[in-house]
Amino acid sequence: MSRALLPLSPNLPADLLAEIEGAQETLAAAKASSTQKAYASDWDRFCTFCEARNVEALPAHPDVVALFAHVEAEAGIAPVTIGRRIAAINHHHKESGFASPIARDGAGVIAQMMAGVRRKYARKKKQKAPAEADVLKTMLATIEGEGLRALRDRAILAVGMAGALRRSELAAMQLSDLQFVEAGLRITIPKSKRDQEGHGQVIAIPDGRFIRPVALLRDWLTAAELDRADPISGRPPIGPVFRRLTRSDALTISAITDKTVARLVKATAAAAGLDEAIYSAHSLRAGFLTQAAADRANLFKMKDHSRHKSLETVAEYVRDAAMFDDHAGQDFL
Repeated sequence: MSRALLPLSPNLPADLLAEIEGAQETLAAAKASSTQKAYASDWDRFCTFCEARNVEALPAHPDVVALFAHVEAEAGIAPVTIGRRIAAINHHHKESGFASPIARDGAGVIAQMMAGVRRKYARKKKQKAPAEADVLKTMLATIEGEGLRALRDRAILAVGMAGALRRSELAAMQLSDLQFVEAGLRITIPKSKRDQEGHGQVIAIPDGRFIRPVALLRDWLTAAELDRADPISGRPPIGPVFRRLTRSDALTISAITDKTVARLVKATAAAAGLDEAIYSAHSLRAGFLTQAAADRANLFKMKDHSRHKSLETVAEYVRDAAMFDDHAGQDFL
């Protein structure tokens, strides 16, 4: 059920009622589609929990929500996921015209339960191994041949690392987002995880001499004939940069998915003799920041390139790289 922007009084003019109803789509866009899907799944899980115990899910008693959090934690669900599920329950209540369980929790039992869950079931964050320059070069070397798949996959890895890109950004990249310039490549990121409003940001990727990301991307675009204007209209090519290929390596018009990037990183890590379990699509993004930190790159430049909102997140890479520099005990240990 969608929350009305205004009370839908039957006395309002029919055209105004229709306009208000139409505005619900804009209201729904306040949350990203991925969040909406997660909330829907979380709400279904809570409803199943309540049904099994013969209690009401809507409106839910605060004690029931607290019990739900405890049961989820006992089942091995991460505290951060449980927190999101509590948020989904509160959100669904508000959308349905009820006060949220949190708002009715005078004793604060839900907050106390969540504090206990975080303390008792806190998980150490698992960091994936970064694909720094040497590692990425080794991974690239495992992709042999000059076929479409080989050219595409090398370009995905190189551009992903060089741009400190998220896998979703690689999958969503459009030909219209690319601008080749004398020094390399400009890529417009129209929307990302930290930019849900879609303000967009432009990043620069130099030609490079070691990974050569721009050259690898050009090789792919040329082979796939994605760098040619339409022969009839003369318009520049449009559509996704990285396309899905058939089993026979025929080009399609469909974009790859973020899972394509994840599978590619793991496959090339394994082929390079690395432990694929500790590599993921995030290894490309982490690889750029780790290498930049090791090379003592400017912290603010790193933040601008990776598009992190917090300088502290980027600073962690620098601290790790400089851990032994001017060590407090170097003169007496």
